[in-house]
Amino acid sequence: MTTPRIRSSTWAIAGLMVLLTTLQVRWAWIGESGHDWENIVRSDVRGYYGYLLAVFIRHDLGHEPAEPTYVQHTADGTLNKYFAGTAVMMAPWFAAGHALALMSRDAPKDGRSGWEFMAVGLGGLVHVMLGLLLLRALLTGLGVRDATVGWVLVATTLATPLLQYATMQPGWSHVHSFLAFSAFLYLVHRLAEGGGMRWMVLLGAVLGLIVLIRPVNGLVVLAVPMVAGRRTPELLRRALRHPKHLALALAAFGAVVAVQPVLWHAQTGHWLEWGYRGEGFHWDRPEVLRVLFGFRRGLFLYAPVLLLAMVALVGLRRRTPVVAWSGLLYFGITTYVIASWWIWYYGSGFGSRVYIEHLAVLAVPWALWLDDAGPVARRMARSWMALCILFHGFQYWQFHHRVLHHESMDRHKYAWAFGRHGTQDMDRLGGNYQAPPYNPNGMSLVLKAYTNLETPSPHWTGGRIEARPEAYSGRQVCVYDGQEFGITFIAGAGSLPVGRALHLEVSAMRYEERAGDSFAMQGVAAVQGADGGLSYYEPFRMNLLPGERDRNWTRLCYAIPLPPLRQGEEVRFYFWDQHGRARMLVDDLRMKVFAVNPYGGAAAVIPPASPGGAGRDPGGVGGPSRI
Repeated sequence: MTTPRIRSSTWAIAGLMVLLTTLQVRWAWIGESGHDWENIVRSDVRGYYGYLLAVFIRHDLGHEPAEPTYVQHTADGTLNKYFAGTAVMMAPWFAAGHALALMSRDAPKDGRSGWEFMAVGLGGLVHVMLGLLLLRALLTGLGVRDATVGWVLVATTLATPLLQYATMQPGWSHVHSFLAFSAFLYLVHRLAEGGGMRWMVLLGAVLGLIVLIRPVNGLVVLAVPMVAGRRTPELLRRALRHPKHLALALAAFGAVVAVQPVLWHAQTGHWLEWGYRGEGFHWDRPEVLRVLFGFRRGLFLYAPVLLLAMVALVGLRRRTPVVAWSGLLYFGITTYVIASWWIWYYGSGFGSRVYIEHLAVLAVPWALWLDDAGPVARRMARSWMALCILFHGFQYWQFHHRVLHHESMDRHKYAWAFGRHGTQDMDRLGGNYQAPPYNPNGMSLVLKAYTNLETPSPHWTGGRIEARPEAYSGRQVCVYDGQEFGITFIAGAGSLPVGRALHLEVSAMRYEERAGDSFAMQGVAAVQGADGGLSYYEPFRMNLLPGERDRNWTRLCYAIPLPPLRQGEEVRFYFWDQHGRARMLVDDLRMKVFAVNPYGGAAAVIPPASPGGAGRDPGGVGGPSRI
């Protein structure tokens, strides 16, 4: 009896899971501290995880303690800003981890032990594996050869941001959406191939889960022709000929989506809510080119392997025009929606995370074209995939060793970091340049303050001001030579509007006697109350790039969004030498403060300021949240 041969795609998936598990355990569970599992639940994940804590542990849904990351305060109760689909996907893993925590003698029982956090990480890995298995089943069913399937699966995992989120950020929504997308496409294929109509009911439930995780991902229905091809019209007619199954599918879809309004009602007493207050889409100003090609997480810059998917869509126009044209339409509409979100780069992170779920869709034309390509084109494509895997893996390493900046990458930083891997290159990039707050009606300049330090300024005060021959303009500069603080911008209470999100645009000239003299300096943006308590505090490395020349003046520019001010609060910006090690001069300081113009929509009730301070999660990957 002949032993069945194990398919190459099986070896590929098994090898991928061994690699991904090793990376997650080493870097996300253990890490530099030995207990980096504590960081698995951070940024956006705190909101998804917050549902589990509020419902199953604290039993305080709608009355949650203040948490600036995800809790919205309304007149009727607290509101978790996130949609609940990711929490639903996490729930079985959370339950297993919590059961282990309860059986453990030393583990805390509040849902925040290593058992729960590592279980969430393991769940993300399992969901990636299931997504890959379903994607393999889909591609195999479409007639793609097994060797081609293996290549596409490996490149999809190792040459795209799926690698990052499977290993280092498994609690984010993307790996769970990747599984849901793969399942949706596979079920469409089964139906298109004549499978029983019972699959339609399951298809409705999976589509509901996709929407519950992230509503705009309902656009996945546009991918139906990419899988069904010429059978698409017959698939639709078949669904209409079975109204009972169609009704059951719609009921399954509605039952899953209904989880969200039930949770909203439990929190505020309203069946419909909008947790993303102060956020939204700029449909009239999508940043398409930046999203696709920008140095700040541009899709094709950080995952160039996906250019093959674009080549495939063009190359399939004659062979399978339905797949090609529907794929181009799908990618175009999806990109337009992604690029229209107010923070088009979606906060801190590595690569374009919001395309991860769409990788399951892009794999279809990619695999079909590669399987049909001639020997020369196939060899070239495989060589390109291999190079992209190496390139992406190297940048993945750079990101986790802080050679790449976690948020404010630009062309100068990218050029500096390209190819660098030494210890001396780690944690050298800084700066802070963020998108303005959501402003559908634009912003207005509400304060402008400039000083060259020659005359007193009503807003730039303090610091050690001296006459120096090196001055950039005039004679005087602010000297940092062991002092912890220097000149500070202060916009006192009453000088800025309250209740409107703000955006600071700051620039200053900096001089170093020796390159690197100001490396230890930090910039700080803060919102301070009358009692001295901080409601917002964000430090960041002052220098955008490492100093490369002695005795040089360099312009530093920052763009920093701030939350709406409360009555009595003031805005501050300053450079901070915490350890007294920096040596530098500063001159020509400029500040512009913009306020978001009013627009419609219910405002959240702003909780009292906490003296401990709050802000964005500057050290966390993920940054501002998304819809």
